[in-house]
Amino acid sequence: MTEQFPSADLSGKAPPVCICIPTYNAALTVGETVASILRQSYTNLVVRVCDNTSTDDTREVIGSFSDPRLSFIGHGENVGAEGNFTRCIRLAAGKYTAIFHADDIYEQEMVARQVAFLEANPGVDAVFTEATMIDDDGAPFGVTGGVPKSREPVTVLDFPRLLKTMLLYNNFLVCPSLMVRTEVYRDEIREWGSELFRSASDVDTWLRLAGRKPIAVLGEPLMRYRISSKQFSHKNRTRTERADFFLVMDHYLARPEVLDVLTRVDLRHYGWLERHERVSRALNLFGLGRGSEARDLLTGLFCRDSIHAALSTRRGLVTLAGGTFLRLLMFLGISRKGMEIAAAIKRIPWR
Repeated sequence: MTEQFPSADLSGKAPPVCICIPTYNAALTVGETVASILRQSYTNLVVRVCDNTSTDDTREVIGSFSDPRLSFIGHGENVGAEGNFTRCIRLAAGKYTAIFHADDIYEQEMVARQVAFLEANPGVDAVFTEATMIDDDGAPFGVTGGVPKSREPVTVLDFPRLLKTMLLYNNFLVCPSLMVRTEVYRDEIREWGSELFRSASDVDTWLRLAGRKPIAVLGEPLMRYRISSKQFSHKNRTRTERADFFLVMDHYLARPEVLDVLTRVDLRHYGWLERHERVSRALNLFGLGRGSEARDLLTGLFCRDSIHAALSTRRGLVTLAGGTFLRLLMFLGISRKGMEIAAAIKRIPWR
């Protein structure tokens, strides 16, 4: 392992692939991640670990590997997660680039399947996969990342279809499963989202990609996606503020050309999504003993549209049921048992 940039084999028939791994204090998991990438059946690749001034043993873990395809790029300034993803885009090389996460595990055929798809489909710029969810100990507990209601082995989404699906189901794409044509990352995307969108910069990136050419989702779990108690995605489940996802949606819905591709039904779906968000936040607030704030978020919950949503989608049903139970708990008064019930409601699956 060196800090130089090793090169993929440009003389072979297999297109060169660059895999970037943004890291920050990832010593506990990055070794397993790197090992899974270096074991890929697709071998014409380089792995560039882009470190964001880690203070743990991340550098030493990477240094324990002797594979010449692996390099460690350290930095003297912590630029945050989104800034480090932008660094990864600037490190992109070869024909295809993927930004994989430092705590996930990649199945042996992951890169091969994605490269084969992109080679066969020049009209698509980016490809995602489904993922098996694993806990801190690596135990699997479900699959995520599939396109809702799609049973196709591959689903192709242009910008209108992607946006419409997100307005109904939220962000369903698995960030660390993405592979993109390198020239698109370098010349079109350039930066990972925007500070306007904070932690939802990935959603903006998906929409920008789809705005250029369709994106695709392979309907099989080709990676293991860790849902850790230390991750932001886990902490996000107990938040009380509006999710950053809505910053992205509101930004795009403010554009006349975007509204032109949407229908009244699409906008109605977005209302369902926002109602679900309010109930979710209200449950969290109630669990923290902040009943008055929770009550405010439930204003307007019970209406004809919420019943329509409950009859149309599982999320709508969970929204109405969760809000109803929460109103009942508020009527009975905040108690420890009530908070436990609120936590249980939060665990109900909504898709």
